[in-house]
Amino acid sequence: MPVLIRIAMIIVMFHSNYSLGAPISATNDPEAIADLRVAQGQNDIAEAWLIAPVTRYGHFVMGSDYEPGGVRVKMADGRVLTLMLDEAEVFEDRQPRLADLDGDGKDEILLVLTNLDQGASLAAYSVAGGAITLKAKTPFIGQAFRWLNPAGVADFDGDGQLDVALVAMPHLVKRLEVWTLGADGFAQTGAIEDVSNHRNGSRFTGMAAIADFNADGIADIAIPDGDRMAIRVISFAAQSFEEIARFPLPFAADGTFTLRQQGRGHILSVPLANGTKAEIGL
Repeated sequence: MPVLIRIAMIIVMFHSNYSLGAPISATNDPEAIADLRVAQGQNDIAEAWLIAPVTRYGHFVMGSDYEPGGVRVKMADGRVLTLMLDEAEVFEDRQPRLADLDGDGKDEILLVLTNLDQGASLAAYSVAGGAITLKAKTPFIGQAFRWLNPAGVADFDGDGQLDVALVAMPHLVKRLEVWTLGADGFAQTGAIEDVSNHRNGSRFTGMAAIADFNADGIADIAIPDGDRMAIRVISFAAQSFEEIARFPLPFAADGTFTLRQQGRGHILSVPLANGTKAEIGL
């Protein structure tokens, strides 16, 4: 059999199997975005990833000339489900986040949902009735080309429920906000200024680390200040923001943070704009 015919047959067979619901995961999904980042879950959702790159929203805050137009999940029972957005929206994101925000034993999928005219919001999706559905979202910022970058998920105030921290407009307003999912949707429980966790045009969105840095039993956030020239360690215990430490940097933070435990403390590794790293003991 000629080589070209064999290749064509393999391609047809692959797409035919895919359309018939053959087993699929993020790593073999032909619709997955190029900058693939897969969320792994331990509850009802095994994996979540972004798909269907589109160019209808020309903000491109993460440097790529596309934004995802859909999200796909693989359930713990093997089912694969897909949500495609309509033409008025995109996911201005690369990394789905899985967390059980309401304590029902099932994960929500957290993504930055952007309206082409109204800018970004934080959206929580859940799986119900065999479909991915929007459960709640924060208000859209209100203007096109205005973005937010999630910073992490933890119980930041010590009330026993997971919260979501995000930075609203990290290149402009630079405001850290904490949101909690309740029966009526997301409610903002606190905000503090002079915080940024992204450089405009960078693919790196993970400039934050979460741990109990002051040993009070409640999660804290280590995150750059508004100029990314210092690391602020911020507590939100009892729904009151407090900067518990600050560490100046020789160059601007510019890359994904990593955190490792050392003894009873932590070492935070911060990539810098000059290509080196700062190591900070916390």
